[in-house]
Amino acid sequence: MPNPPRENIGSLIEWTRHLNAIDSVENARVTIAFQHHQLHDGHHYTVATVDSDVDIAGPKYVRITAPDTTKRIHLVGIASASAACLVEFYEDPTILADGNALTEKNNDRNSANVTTATTFEDTTTQAPNNDGTLLFASRIGGTGIAQTRFAGSAADREEWILKQAATYLVKVTVDADNTEVAIVLTWYEVS
Repeated sequence: MPNPPRENIGSLIEWTRHLNAIDSVENARVTIAFQHHQLHDGHHYTVATVDSDVDIAGPKYVRITAPDTTKRIHLVGIASASAACLVEFYEDPTILADGNALTEKNNDRNSANVTTATTFEDTTTQAPNNDGTLLFASRIGGTGIAQTRFAGSAADREEWILKQAATYLVKVTVDADNTEVAIVLTWYEVS
């Protein structure tokens, strides 16, 4: 826990108020995980897409762009596929075309809050190899003699705090044509 501020009485009062925060939905002292509290406050969002026919020649991309504001996007993602594939997460790609806008959902279905992040699927990057800086990679399934015989998923369990005004790509490159791919991104926003 951070030390109490010593600059002025207003900062100390605000710090004390944080210690005694009350959840607006349950009217209970906030002892739940902060991410869960953000959901209760209407600042937690999800976007999901399923593509039933991803081919070797065309990876599946989902893009998220953080706003150029004081909001900080705390992101966690998961990808699943019906066959073997490579899942990668990139920062600052060189975008050629936006792709199709996705609809972000507030996880508190009673909240009118909207996300400050934007999301797209089927974004294209400028060739060759302009996907950006690789931050995370994982394989689903395998090939060869020891390959798995079932669908799988890959997830980065730790959240990423996205850089202001930066763009990120989730890229799924399949090992076989006609692979079904699902990508789910969840995040909360903090000023």
